[in-house]
Amino acid sequence: MSVLFRVELYVKDIEASIRFYQNIIGLELYGRNERSARFNYDCFSLLITSDTVLDDNHFFKDKAKSVVKGNGFEFIIVVDELEKVYERCLTYNYPIEVDLEKYHWDMRGFKIADPDGYFIRVTSK
Repeated sequence: MSVLFRVELYVKDIEASIRFYQNIIGLELYGRNERSARFNYDCFSLLITSDTVLDDNHFFKDKAKSVVKGNGFEFIIVVDELEKVYERCLTYNYPIEVDLEKYHWDMRGFKIADPDGYFIRVTSK
């Protein structure tokens, strides 16, 4: 059985988000237009969409209001070369919320927030 997992994040600044996921995380841009972009990695697809597409009655604007996007949600990205992503954060002076640590399940990772405040754990395979 083949499975593809997709996540869509609504963002304030599409260009800043594309730069973050491309330059910091290291995802390959698959396609884009003026209001959205898509990154593919293994069996995962990340969609970045400008929040300007949401009308006033959309759940995210009506019921799920929060100053920080993704409140209560931790987005986990598993990468082949954890140290390279970590070094890119340092090179770009990107703030690291939780430094490199080893988890009980024999994996390592660190935590950052994307330009919209989505909380991300970058971890090893």
